[in-house]
Amino acid sequence: MKYILGSALIVASSLSFAGSPVPVVDTEAGKVQGYRTGEGISVYKGIPYAANPFTPERRFQNPQPVQPWSGIKATVSDSPVPQPGRSQAQRLVGHAGDLTLNIWRPGNAEGKLPVMVWIPGGAWIREDATESVYDGSVFAEKGVVVVTVNYRVGVDGFMHFARRPDNRGIADQIAALKWVQRNIANFGGDPGRVTLFGQSAGAGSVAIHLGNPATRGLYQRAIMQSPPVQWVSPSDATRITRQFANNLGLPADPEAMARVPFEALVQNVLRVGEQIKDASQWGRLSLGGTAFLPVADGKIIVKSPMEDLAMNDSNRVPVIVGSTDSESRLYLVPGGALKKITDEDVKTVTDELGLPEGAQQVYAKNSISAESPGDVYAQIMSDYTFRMPALNIARLLSRHQDTWFYNFSWRSPAYNGHLGAAHFVDVPFTFGTIHTKEAENFVGVNPPQALSASMNDAWVAFARYGNPGWAHYSDNENRMMVFDTNSQMGTLTDPQIATLWDKFRY
Repeated sequence: MKYILGSALIVASSLSFAGSPVPVVDTEAGKVQGYRTGEGISVYKGIPYAANPFTPERRFQNPQPVQPWSGIKATVSDSPVPQPGRSQAQRLVGHAGDLTLNIWRPGNAEGKLPVMVWIPGGAWIREDATESVYDGSVFAEKGVVVVTVNYRVGVDGFMHFARRPDNRGIADQIAALKWVQRNIANFGGDPGRVTLFGQSAGAGSVAIHLGNPATRGLYQRAIMQSPPVQWVSPSDATRITRQFANNLGLPADPEAMARVPFEALVQNVLRVGEQIKDASQWGRLSLGGTAFLPVADGKIIVKSPMEDLAMNDSNRVPVIVGSTDSESRLYLVPGGALKKITDEDVKTVTDELGLPEGAQQVYAKNSISAESPGDVYAQIMSDYTFRMPALNIARLLSRHQDTWFYNFSWRSPAYNGHLGAAHFVDVPFTFGTIHTKEAENFVGVNPPQALSASMNDAWVAFARYGNPGWAHYSDNENRMMVFDTNSQMGTLTDPQIATLWDKFRY
C-alpha cells in the first residue's frame, strides 16, 4: 500500500489541551493533534506508525502499513503494547492496537531540527516508550525533536516459529525509522540528521541496526547505552518455544499461541525466564536474564550482532557507546540476592563463561567494589552482559568510524547506597528526568543536576553536530568520558579485567 505524503503543514487548532493551544500536524495517514506543555513543548503520544499486529491475519507477522483515517486523531495518551509492567507486581500494561510512537518538539519549531529516536529497553520482554523517565521535554527545550518508539516484545516480538518471520520487534523498529524518514519534517525535524539511541535491549537493538545493511540511511548517528549483544540460534529459540508451549499444554505453533489471552502469555514469559536459569539444562542461556532474545535468522541478524557489526560497512556513522560501572547490581540489590551469593556461585559463573583460571581472584582484587562474593559476582555479570560488549563495540567500530566511549560512574544512594552505578541509573540523567517519581527509585533524592546537564548536553551536541565534545576512543589510548559528579576524561581503569575477556566470543 502506498501513501502520498502530505505537505509539511503545521497549523494551530482552536481546540486546547490543559488550557493550551493544540497544534495539528499532517502525517501520511492523517492529521494528528497533540498538546502543549506549560514550557511550550508540543507533545504527540500514540501516533500510529504500523497497523494493529494483534489481529488474526497479522499476528506474528512483520509490521504492516497503518490504515489512513479521516478527521483529526487525538494523540494525547499513552499506548504501549501488552507487556508486564516495571513494578514488582508485574501487572499487564498496554493493550492491543496500532504500533505507536511519541514525539516531543519545540513549540516554535521552525526549519530542520536534529531528531533523536529512542528505542527503550526491557530485556526484550517489556518496553514502554511513554514512561516518565523517557519524557523528551528537556531535549526539546534545547531544539531537538525526540521520538520514542513502542514495539512488540516477548512472544509477539521475539518468539521463534517455523512459519513466521523472526525478530518482529526489530522489524517494528525499522518500520518506525522509515516512518520518521517520511514524516518527521512535518514536525520540524530533519530526516537527514537522525540520531538513533537506546539503552539495554534498546541499545542492543541499535547494535543490530548498525550491523544490518537494510537500515542504511534511516539514521546518521547512533548511541548505545549499556548494549547487550546476546542472541540465540534458531535451534535454541525452538527449545524455548517448546518449553513455553509445554507450560501451557499447547502445541508450539502460532495458531495455538494466538488463542492464549495476553495476561497468560505474559505470566508464562516470566515463568520461562525463571525456568531457563537452570544452567545444567540451559547452559549459557541461563545467564541471559530473559526468556526471549533476538534470533540469528540469516536476515536481520546474519551471524551474530557482533559479527554483523564487523562485516557491515554500510552504516559507518558516528557512534557513542558506553556502560555503567556496576550494571548488574540493579538485578541483585533490590531483592536482596546480592547478600546470598557465595564463592561457589562465583566459581560456577566463571566456569560457565569459560573465563581463565584465576578470574575470580582478579575480580576480587580489581573490582570497583569487592567487599563480598556478591559484589564480585555482580561485576562479572555486569561485564558479561553489558560492559565488555560496550568496550568490544568501541574497539571494533573505532577502527573505521568516529567512536566515543564513556563510563557512567555516579553511585546512586538508592537502597541505602548499595545500588551504586547500576543498570538504568544513567537513563534519567540522559533525559533530564532525574526528579520524576519513577527516577527516584533509581537515583534517590537530590541527584546531581550538573551531571544530568552534562550528559544531556553531550547527547544534544552529538545529535546536532556529530560530536559529543570529548576525545575519540582508540585502542592505543583507551580514552573515555567518565560521567560522575565531576565528569572528566579518563582511561580504561581495569585492563587486567578486560584481558580476562580477550578470548570470549559473543
